[in-house]
Amino acid sequence: MTTTVGLLTFAAVLAVLVPRAIGAGWADRSPRLAVAAWQAATVGVLVSVVLAGLTLLVPAAAVSEGLAAILDACATTIAAVYRSPGQLIAVSAGVLLAGGTVLQLGQVTVRSWLRNRRECRRLSAAILTSARREPSLGAVVLDADRPAAFCLPGRRGTVVVTTAALHALSADELTAVLAHERAHLRGRHHVAVGAARILDRAFPRVPVFSRGRAEVERLVELLADDAAARQVNRVEVASALVTLAGMRAPAAALAAAQGAGVIRVTRLLRPAAPLGPLHRIAAVIAAVLVVAGPVALAAWPLASAVASGLCVLPGTGWA
Repeated sequence: MTTTVGLLTFAAVLAVLVPRAIGAGWADRSPRLAVAAWQAATVGVLVSVVLAGLTLLVPAAAVSEGLAAILDACATTIAAVYRSPGQLIAVSAGVLLAGGTVLQLGQVTVRSWLRNRRECRRLSAAILTSARREPSLGAVVLDADRPAAFCLPGRRGTVVVTTAALHALSADELTAVLAHERAHLRGRHHVAVGAARILDRAFPRVPVFSRGRAEVERLVELLADDAAARQVNRVEVASALVTLAGMRAPAAALAAAQGAGVIRVTRLLRPAAPLGPLHRIAAVIAAVLVVAGPVALAAWPLASAVASGLCVLPGTGWA
């Protein structure tokens, strides 16, 4: 029970501290690292909750016939570590925590994947049948009276730009927009965004997931902005964002200027110094610990039992 409480406490602390830690001003200076930090944090919260449920189920699992032979000798020790007077209540709580979390996440993931697949196919069919491919741009051009540019992710990732955007953008601005969209496709940003959206849909009342979704959606745009700024002057990238500001893209697409605001433009015009190596190393270590921490905490009773010499493999004498 102590391990269970520790895991749930770990998850609660992560849920409270992570938004403050990642939103402390450094995320915009290293958006790639910040995306990884959000992913590690959300995985850490999920793993902690699932493992908390499983620790309550250990007594039931330890006495089952399906347990591997190597763990048979440890059944008594492990059961003693986790046993509590309200074992039935504990087992029920474990089923709800572990089983409920996994089932909810699984069914939302399947539904979201099927829906996104249908939407992408429908959108690709609708756009590509009415658009023309422009080899010189590496994109398809869609006749429209409003400037817009976005990409359709997938195995055949496609950049789409409207005729109005071609007329509104200068040559350098167009280059910046195309580079922005290619960065989305090359970096498979739709995977990170999709995972964050699935977590938010699966657990809508958990602030760390809703904040994580919003931040990942924002940070991948900063990543694409930086990729464009490596090919074109940052001023041209900012100018392109202003030109395309207010555009709306389909839900299944990633758009160059959707959600563009003063912060993105200011960041391009007044770039902050990148994070130093020590800060990066510290962030990477923290992200690893966030995921490995709950696993280590959950495995501690088993490790303690083995180290104590109480768990001996039959007939071998080895602990």
